Amino acid sequence: MKSVDSVLIVEDNPIDIFINTRVIQQSGLSEEIISQPSAKDALHYLTEGVSRGFLPNLIFLDIRMPDLDGFEFLEAFTELPLQVRQQCRIVMLSSTIDPVDLEKARSNPFVLAFIPKPLTREKIEELFS
Repeated sequence: MKSVDSVLIVEDNPIDIFINTRVIQQSGLSEEIISQPSAKDALHYLTEGVSRGFLPNLIFLDIRMPDLDGFEFLEAFTELPLQVRQQCRIVMLSSTIDPVDLEKARSNPFVLAFIPKPLTREKIEELFS
């Protein structure tokens, strides 16, 4: 399976962060895994990443979060520097079954894929096959 240099998990639930981190490690997708507990924190992390010279290659983004949800994150993402938008691919994660959410995620040009929770090794492998 293809691997990436680094992954950013944007998730407010600590249990989901733990599970997603373990699944990503066990799949061999990446050894560098960063998590941010909110969309606001993730946007700040990405903005700072440009000046640090370090950006993740892949972002696993939860849809349902307090403050800013995943779709609001995507709106703000369009305003980030070009380097961020070119380097970071986004995979949306959610337990939603709302067809409007699914279509909204799939129609966004920055979203590589939509994966229903829970994240599994098989789903990661399918994503990169």
